[in-house]
Amino acid sequence: MFSGIIEATGQVLTPVDGSGDAGGGRLVIGGVPFAAELVPGESVAIDGACMTVVEARGESFFVDVSRETLRVTRMGAFKAGDRVNLERAMKLSDRLGGHLVLGHVDCLGRIDSRAVDGNTAFFELFVPAPHHRYLIPKGSITVDGISLTVNQFRDLPDGSGSLVTLAIIPHTLSVTSLGGRRPGDRVHLELDMVGKYVDRFRAVDGGSSSGE
Repeated sequence: MFSGIIEATGQVLTPVDGSGDAGGGRLVIGGVPFAAELVPGESVAIDGACMTVVEARGESFFVDVSRETLRVTRMGAFKAGDRVNLERAMKLSDRLGGHLVLGHVDCLGRIDSRAVDGNTAFFELFVPAPHHRYLIPKGSITVDGISLTVNQFRDLPDGSGSLVTLAIIPHTLSVTSLGGRRPGDRVHLELDMVGKYVDRFRAVDGGSSSGE
C-alpha cells in the first residue's frame, strides 16, 4: 500500500528487454537516495506500479518486470535516462498525506494539454472509458504514482472517456517527473480504490456477479 506522495525520483539505467521468450525482463533504476536501505522482497512503486526489489547495489536497485506488467504499463517503453517517480511501501504508522494507493495500474492515460497560469501548471488529462466512471469532482487520482486532486472533468460526447483538469503546483513539478511531461505523453493511472469498491458493491446488489 502506498500514499501517492513521491519519496524521490530515480533514473532508468537499464531498460527492460522484452524481446526474449519469457516476454519480460529486468529493469534497473539508479540515482536512488534510499537504495542502500532496500532489501530483496521489498515493494517500491515505480511511476505508480508496485514492483518487487530483487537486488540493491549502491544507489541502484533491480526489479523483474513480467509480461503482464509490460502489457498494462508503459515500462516496456522506458528508455535509459528516463526520470521515474519512486515511493516505498507505507508503514502502518505513517501519515496518509495523499490517499490510499494500491500500486496497481488501472490503465494508461494521456496528457492532452499543458498551460501555465501564474505559478500553477494546468494539465488536461484523458482518462479512457470505462475507468472514467470513478472520477468525482475534487476526488483523488494517481498519475505516474502521484496523488493528485481532480480539479474538474468533462465526459466526452463520444463515450470514449473524460478530460480531467489537474492543477499542479511548482513543488510537485520540481520533485516529480511531471515537470518534464508534455502533451501526447502517456501516463500510468490508478483510479480511486474506494470508488472501485462502491462500484463493485452496486453491481453485486443489482444482481450482477461478473467482474470487468
